[in-house]
Amino acid sequence: MNINNNNDDNIIMNVERNNILYLLDSFIEQIHKIRKFLLGVSVSSIILAPIAILLALYLFTHQSFFKVLEAESEFGFGLIILLSAVIIISSITFVTGIIQYKQIGSWHKKYESYKKEKDEVEQYISNKFKFDIDKDNNNNSNNNNNNNNKEK
Repeated sequence: MNINNNNDDNIIMNVERNNILYLLDSFIEQIHKIRKFLLGVSVSSIILAPIAILLALYLFTHQSFFKVLEAESEFGFGLIILLSAVIIISSITFVTGIIQYKQIGSWHKKYESYKKEKDEVEQYISNKFKFDIDKDNNNNSNNNNNNNNKEK
């Protein structure tokens, strides 16, 4: 009875371990799929943020902008605040996009290394398992042949 409980516990632990490994593998695969989207977001922030900054700076330095500031003081003040916010937010977005792009690149290299090692380990286990199965099958077939020969 005690041996059966230990075997059942070992089987349950192996199943739980396999489930955790499967969950981790599927999580990593999902992140790899999301990587393309994140790469698009970072590239668009690297492209669009400088355009927004240049446009805001162009408006700040345009001659008509000062005329609007003089004619409409409250509107001009709001416009200065909004354009300043555009420059600040776009600068933050630009820097974040560059950092994210670099991290995605390094993560991709690590993912490729992980995938290669995982495939090598699976191949090793598969080869070893096939070898053991073949050995067991040969032993069983030899035993069956020997038993059949004895019966004849």
